[in-house]
Amino acid sequence: MSEANQAIFLSYSHDDAAVARRIAEALRSAGLEVWFDENELRGGDAWDSKIRKQIADCALFVPLISAQTEARTKGYFRLEWKLAVEQTHLIAEGVPYLAPIAIDGTRESGAVVPAEFLRVQWTRLPGGLPTPQFIEQLKRLLGGSSELAPASSRQPARAGQMPALLPAPPSRLPLIFGAIAVVAIVVAAFSWLRRPAAESAPALRRDAAATSNSAPPPTTPPPATAKVLNKSIAVLPLANMSEDKDTGFFADGVHEDLLTNLALVSELKVVSRTSVMQYRGTTKTMKQIGEELGVAYVLEGSVRRSGNKVRITGQLINTRTDEHVWAKSFDRDLTDVFSIQAELSKEIAGALSAAISPETKKFLERRPTENPVAYDDFLKGRDTRNRAPTASQAALDQSEKLFQSAVAQDPNFAAAWGALAEVHALKVFWDRDASAERKALGDAAIARAVSLAPDAPDVIRAVGTYAYYAYRDYDRATAQYVKLARLQPNDPTVFASLGLIYRRQGRWAEALINQRRAVELDPANIAYNRGLLSSLNYVRRYDEALVQQRRLVALLPGELWEELSLAEQAFTGTGSFQAVDELLARLTPAQKESRPALFKRKYWTWARNDYAEFKRLDQLQPSYPEQEQPVVGAIFAAWTHLAHGDAAAARARVEGFVSEMQALVKKEPSNLRARLYLGSMEGILGHKEEAIRLSRSVTDALPVSRDAIDGMSTIYWAADTYATIGEKDLALAELAKMVKLPTTLSPAWWRTDPAFASLRGDPRFEALLNDPKINAPLY
Repeated sequence: MSEANQAIFLSYSHDDAAVARRIAEALRSAGLEVWFDENELRGGDAWDSKIRKQIADCALFVPLISAQTEARTKGYFRLEWKLAVEQTHLIAEGVPYLAPIAIDGTRESGAVVPAEFLRVQWTRLPGGLPTPQFIEQLKRLLGGSSELAPASSRQPARAGQMPALLPAPPSRLPLIFGAIAVVAIVVAAFSWLRRPAAESAPALRRDAAATSNSAPPPTTPPPATAKVLNKSIAVLPLANMSEDKDTGFFADGVHEDLLTNLALVSELKVVSRTSVMQYRGTTKTMKQIGEELGVAYVLEGSVRRSGNKVRITGQLINTRTDEHVWAKSFDRDLTDVFSIQAELSKEIAGALSAAISPETKKFLERRPTENPVAYDDFLKGRDTRNRAPTASQAALDQSEKLFQSAVAQDPNFAAAWGALAEVHALKVFWDRDASAERKALGDAAIARAVSLAPDAPDVIRAVGTYAYYAYRDYDRATAQYVKLARLQPNDPTVFASLGLIYRRQGRWAEALINQRRAVELDPANIAYNRGLLSSLNYVRRYDEALVQQRRLVALLPGELWEELSLAEQAFTGTGSFQAVDELLARLTPAQKESRPALFKRKYWTWARNDYAEFKRLDQLQPSYPEQEQPVVGAIFAAWTHLAHGDAAAARARVEGFVSEMQALVKKEPSNLRARLYLGSMEGILGHKEEAIRLSRSVTDALPVSRDAIDGMSTIYWAADTYATIGEKDLALAELAKMVKLPTTLSPAWWRTDPAFASLRGDPRFEALLNDPKINAPLY
């Protein structure tokens, strides 16, 4: 192969198009040339000639092998495979050319592939998710090395602070996790600083339907576009048939645990909890549900609990024929609920001809606790957490109380210890209680969980979540979720979490791949869609972000917040208020004066430089806690007053918060948010040296290398503070760092930020705004 041609040709069945697209995008993000025809088979001499020429000219031929290719004995991809085999006869011995990839559990033995494919080592990508190691392997092949190590054979080394609970991964892993939906783009830029409730943790709250603005789950999911797989199932919410309707948490808990069990069966595609919750009490037919969710089977059932007895029923229905495959009922003691869940999982897997490995069988048959009171408290705690925003103080306090009761009832309940540790970690992360005592409680709880059940999926998940939230130990958290991905290859919470993890470490290409995979597996999940939206904005893919925001509008019909965000998204990408003006013209007076609209309109007024209207709206609604902390709203209002020369109004706006932040910084020296807020307010009050000291202490403590999301936010926040106190050089130095950094603040917001009023007209600031790098997609 000539040096000039280093292209990779991807060959795939049209049933695997989504996987092929993910792989192509990852390779292109790494700077590799990929020949990947994204159109349907068109035929014709010109098209056929193009494909033949690309196969002849490419440096690597990469066939994707799967259950789909195995099932199709005819297909154009098989002609591509034969042409590639012919090409090998023209290539010198030992020069790499064929690089087969198995994207599922398809075995080499007996595979319906050309014999030449069996003479080279296959790469395995569970779930079709390209890893950094896989990309490096292909780069080595392009460089002429014939060694192709298995994609999952090497893992990066841990470099974190969390106490050693499990053996550290042997080599170097990426960093970790992230804040999910920053719904308003200007608000998103300050996600770490402004809005604790903005982060949702899908791995912590398994597919919770609760969203950051408490929106209801969608009533009409998008139509399924992928081919319906025979081994695909949706488990509808189990009806609570108990006389005591307060036991609804129990039926929901059984439902969630059943979904967790099914996610362990690698051959099954299981629709996650969020996408099925909308069908509680539905009148839709099974065929309609199957078409909407893209599944071949639906399980519906009920739970009846009376005293220490429980009855669980289920019937499996083929959505394509409306045939009842089987119906089962289980009458047991309450302590046997785990056996029922295991039996149901095995019955479903058997009906769908999905193999269960010995390891999976062991996990299915585990009994987390023998104490029904402890299990009740655990389910109640999980239900409380599922129904509230992640950072809700009341929910954290209540779930902590319930999980603490669960472990008191059964000190050997590993999952409850893990859940309790997660609550402690969230309190630390969101500065609800960042004390050393709180962290010590969390350390003890997670260590106890690991000592009881180190290999249980619940505990693996808890260790990953705890590492992230309590310590920002991204290496350890990533290692845990990679391990979980191997156990639960079709669990969207795993990929959503990995996507957020990679964002934190600045691995944006991998983040997008995993977040898109999560959305594919759970298309109606609002949190996952918002997470993908914010990532697209971070990497400046504004056109794609606009499409993604339209999807959220469709998923949440009638939600004013989403309509407002759609108009704002258009401004973010173009700097034009046309969409905003058109929306405002359509709104009713009541809608325009609603709390979400007042919040958005207030920020749009300073973007428009309409000071009089800003003052009116700020007086009408000083804060909107659903989207930002009151202290943050006060600081932004003060910056706006300063931009218009009203220093007295600026001081008055923040004076009520200064003593609160001073006390918090003294009590919790590690509370970086409080320190940064205090620094900004010191600047507003005219205490320049203290403002600079506090701001620098935060940017030094949390650099981008430690956390790509929060590190970026601290830089931008510090630049705001420096600009408002007249330190232009310091402000511009911070902004210059951001030209190459992902940020949800597009040039449109840089141009309108009131804190930057003193910078406008400065040639250095204008040069930054006009730098092509800050206006172009990063990935």
